[in-house]
Amino acid sequence: MGKIKITILSVWITICALFGYFSPTIPVVKEIFAVKKVTVLGTDKFKKEDIKRIFEKENWFFLNKEKVREELLKYNFVKDVKINRLFVGVVDLIILERKPFAVLYHRGKKQVIDEDGVPIDMRYYRDINTDQLPKVIYNDSSVSPDKLRKIKKINENFSKIFKVKKYVVNKSQISCLLENDRTVVFSTEDLDKSIRRGKIFFKKKNINDFSYINLSFESMIVVRR
Repeated sequence: MGKIKITILSVWITICALFGYFSPTIPVVKEIFAVKKVTVLGTDKFKKEDIKRIFEKENWFFLNKEKVREELLKYNFVKDVKINRLFVGVVDLIILERKPFAVLYHRGKKQVIDEDGVPIDMRYYRDINTDQLPKVIYNDSSVSPDKLRKIKKINENFSKIFKVKKYVVNKSQISCLLENDRTVVFSTEDLDKSIRRGKIFFKKKNINDFSYINLSFESMIVVRR
């Protein structure tokens, strides 16, 4: 009797598994659980045709999120995406969009990059004036996304104190070239300490009193009037 129960249970599991595998292709099931509406949040750069192509063969109930995610990430402006199924037939896409961060000059090439150093396809950003973006002169042999993020961190901490026209990356230093030929230098090896020194220094001193400020040294701040 026990063997009969086990056999029946095994057959039942197999039938359920087969139904789960093939049901997305059954017309009635496909119609009931079709993706009928896709809401895109975080960007306006997708065309209706793009979304339709990605979801036309998908089934809401058996939605292959990983496959959809891979398709969405093929678009250069998509940095990350969250896929939610809130109601039957409805899918929400929450897009984290790449933003043009700077114009990078490296080994004779010029390209717009985001904060991670990923080249931006400017077809998606025709309203952006690249002349308004910071310039990054990168003198190292290869581009490090970590150093580019450090440039962003400098900007976040000191944008109210000075405006940078050009960043120059050279080995262990990032030089910020300001208006009126002023220069502020930070360490790439210990940026947090450089930032702390800078904040203390600028609380006590006026940046306009100096033409050169080097915050990259461990035990001193080097200045030139």
